[in-house]
Amino acid sequence: MGVECSLPTRSGSSSSVITRGLIIAQPWIGKILRGEKIWEMRSTHTSVRGPIALIEKGSGLIVGVASISDSIGPLGFEDIFDNEVKHRVGPEIYTRDDYTWNHAWVLNQVSPVSKPVKYRHKSGAVIWVELDSGARDELNSQLSGKTTECNLSQVPIAKDGSWFGRENCCRKGYYTVGEKGCEQRFTDYQAALDYLRSMQTAKWRRPNAKGNWGIVSAVVWSDPQPTPFFRNS
Repeated sequence: MGVECSLPTRSGSSSSVITRGLIIAQPWIGKILRGEKIWEMRSTHTSVRGPIALIEKGSGLIVGVASISDSIGPLGFEDIFDNEVKHRVGPEIYTRDDYTWNHAWVLNQVSPVSKPVKYRHKSGAVIWVELDSGARDELNSQLSGKTTECNLSQVPIAKDGSWFGRENCCRKGYYTVGEKGCEQRFTDYQAALDYLRSMQTAKWRRPNAKGNWGIVSAVVWSDPQPTPFFRNS
């Protein structure tokens, strides 16, 4: 049976307006914003999907944005151990008898905001906050103002440090992007980058250190690095 492919929804649509924030304590929110952590561990499943604000616990500030693409769990000890690179919770924590944070909320399209946004914290809110109109407007105004800059300069970066570059990701004159089984090929770099921006999680092919081409997924969007982590030989 073949894979049915559909084009992703453009991220600039009105459905991307952020109305709620997830409260995350340090050091975890710092690891998320630096692209070190893509699983936020929680004790329950979430049905929330799409763009959210990231709130640093106790600060009263929105410090970043992200998108939730999945909720995995409950996870057993083996799963938590095998995926430590994704959640960055050390064994000194997840091996405790009272550890119950066995659901992974999968984050992508993580980006810090250019200026932290104040919000009104409602009494009793410990996980989610419905953003007040002032915070909503300021946050979405910032994001709207960044659109042009991001389209011109920011690229997806994978957890191994490799990024989608004009030279290092071109193979025989083509850029290959998209989900495995329904990948798209572009001769134009900007067209390929625009397609990646439209995906919920950007995925593209690049050569690894041995020169073998494989698919990687973005954990963060940022400015290109001075030199690619891997080079096309």
